[in-house]
Amino acid sequence: MRTVLTTVGTSLLTNFRRDRAISGDQTPTLNDLREYLAQTPAERASAETNSLMRLLQEDDYLVFLRSETPEGQLCTEALQRHYQQLGYQCRVEEIPDLRYDAHQFKVRGLRALAATMARVVRQQKQQHRQVIINATGGFKAEIAYAVLIGQLFEVPVYYIHEAFKDIIEIPPLPVGWDYSLLVNYEDFFDWIEADLRSESEAHSWLQGLPEAIKMLLSEEEGYVMLSPAGEAYLEAYRFELSLPGQSVFLSRRARDYYDSLTPDQQQAFRKLIERLARVRLHNNNIAQMRDSDLLIFPQGRRDERIVFYMQDEQIYICELARHSDKSYDCLYERGVHRNDYDEFELWSPEP
Repeated sequence: MRTVLTTVGTSLLTNFRRDRAISGDQTPTLNDLREYLAQTPAERASAETNSLMRLLQEDDYLVFLRSETPEGQLCTEALQRHYQQLGYQCRVEEIPDLRYDAHQFKVRGLRALAATMARVVRQQKQQHRQVIINATGGFKAEIAYAVLIGQLFEVPVYYIHEAFKDIIEIPPLPVGWDYSLLVNYEDFFDWIEADLRSESEAHSWLQGLPEAIKMLLSEEEGYVMLSPAGEAYLEAYRFELSLPGQSVFLSRRARDYYDSLTPDQQQAFRKLIERLARVRLHNNNIAQMRDSDLLIFPQGRRDERIVFYMQDEQIYICELARHSDKSYDCLYERGVHRNDYDEFELWSPEP
């Protein structure tokens, strides 16, 4: 079963007024719009119906994404009732702060749009549904973020302009996304997302962090927050974490070291092992260990290091080490190779 995300604008209202020759200051009722939808060809009634007539399949599930405006609410409710009458299951997601206020639209609306769209896509894919995005209706800026989310989650995005006769598919590009920033600096992203952060607070956190992180942030009204692209990127990362990972095995030395750690230190390693098990998250975050046939994860400014190798699509962790207790330095002094390790056990972390 497919889920079709559809952004909703006000073309239904505009077309109703055009066809019924009524002035712009007259607002039709919900029943007026429902009657109009029932009597008007889909390609003429609205941007949403024009595109959906070319996309919908019998068992599709519709999710309408609407602005926080009275016009958007009216049009969306009419469309929802119309498609329910046609036998489709539907639901509506309101985008907070997506309204006719340029400042609010820029500061909050676009962030909410990206976060909501990405969250819905992630949830639907976790339910093993095929997802497509219909970005024909709504504000023009919605198309750009729909395309970004389509690329991050590998779902197709569709668009039809009134001048086109056919709908256009914007397929996902066959590229892999580098999530190493989120793996290495996950604590920062959790912190910045949890609440509004003042510029002074954020800048103290950002001291010494990679400049690339700033590309995922925006500064408005004295606060630093995730940008719309940052919101989408973080949701895509969470989706990747929800996918099954590769099997991980720990050597006896790695298990003994883990057991010697404090609960907080163990938690830090558990999170890293979970991320290592998901290949797409760490493709660009692995280094070859010097004078060794083993690999190191992660790179960057972290205390923890995992020394491992991969074989038959399984991960074998030879050593867990940290810079702070010199255990990582000792590995270089001793010299380590995969043949030095045996007695691997399947990693099954405690809840």
